[in-house]
Amino acid sequence: MAKLGTSTLKAPGKGGGVKAKVIGGLILLVIFLIVLFNIFNFADTDANKIGLHYGGGVVEEKKFKSIIPPGATNKLIGPGDTVYDYPIDQRSYIIGGAGADTENADEVTVVSKDNVRLGVRVQVYFTLNRDQAVIQSFHERIGLKTDAYEPAGWDAMLQSYFRPQIDRALAAVGTNYNWAELYNNEAKKSAFQTAAAKEFTRLLPAAVGGDYFCGPSYTGNNACGELSFTIQKPTPLDKGIIDGLEAKQRAELAKQAQEQKNQQVNVELQSVKQQVAMLGANGYLLKTAIESGKIQFMVIPQNGNVSIPVPTPTPTTPR
Repeated sequence: MAKLGTSTLKAPGKGGGVKAKVIGGLILLVIFLIVLFNIFNFADTDANKIGLHYGGGVVEEKKFKSIIPPGATNKLIGPGDTVYDYPIDQRSYIIGGAGADTENADEVTVVSKDNVRLGVRVQVYFTLNRDQAVIQSFHERIGLKTDAYEPAGWDAMLQSYFRPQIDRALAAVGTNYNWAELYNNEAKKSAFQTAAAKEFTRLLPAAVGGDYFCGPSYTGNNACGELSFTIQKPTPLDKGIIDGLEAKQRAELAKQAQEQKNQQVNVELQSVKQQVAMLGANGYLLKTAIESGKIQFMVIPQNGNVSIPVPTPTPTTPR
C-alpha cells in the first residue's frame, strides 16, 4: 500500500493582508465621498451677486427655498438643488456710443412736433430690487424665460424689456417739441428728458409685471428710488437740416452785425449834425482837418516874436 503524503498550507504573510485592507478602505472612502457629494450640494455667491435657492431633489418639488446672501461660501444645499445668481451692484443699459449695450451707431428715433426725425442716445442706470418676494417674482416671471441669471441672458432681458419701453417713452413725449428746441434749447431738452424719464418709469413696471428695478443708489436697506434716465443731445438724422440751421444762424448774426453798424453810423451822423449846427459848416470842416492832421497850427503868445523856419529846397542835379 502506498502511503498517503501530508501537505502543509502556508498562511499568507501579514504584510499582504494589511495592504489589502488599506486598499479596500481607500476604495470604500472614495465610494463614500462620491455618495456624500451626491447627497449634499454646496453653493457659493460672489460679493456682487445674490443667490436664489430652488429645490430639485427626487422626492421634493422644484420650488423656492431660500435666499443665499452675497459673498456666501460653501452654503450647504440639498442634492439636485439649483442656485440662480443675479447681480446686485449698479447696472446700466446704454443705447449708442462708446461702451453701449447696443451697436455704437445705434440711436432711438424720435419724430418732433414739426415732423423732423431725430436720433437720441440714452443711458439708464439702475439696480435689481433684492426684496425676497420681488426678486423671486422677477426670477420666475422674467429670469427663467430669458436666462437672465447668465450674462448673455441678462443682456437679452434688457433688450427685450428695456429697449421697447425706452422707444415708446421718447416717442410719446417727442411730439411736444419742435426739433430746433431739442437741438438748441437746453431748457427744452431738460424738460424733454424729465418727461421721457417719467414716462419710461411708468411703462417699465407695467411691461415686466412688477417693480423689479430700483435706482442706482439702492442698497437693499433703503428706499428703492427711481432709475437714472439721461439722454444726449437729439440730432436730426438728415444732416442737411443742421447745415440749413447753421446757415440761418450765420445770416442772423450777419444781420445783427449790420444793424449794429447802422446804429453806429446813425450815432456818428447825429454827432456831425450837432457840430455843424454849433460850429457852422466851415468851422466843422476846419475842426475835422485839424483833428486829422492835415492842418497844423501853433499858439503864438501875445506881442511875442516867432521864428518860422523856412524849408530849404533840395538841389537837383542836372542830367
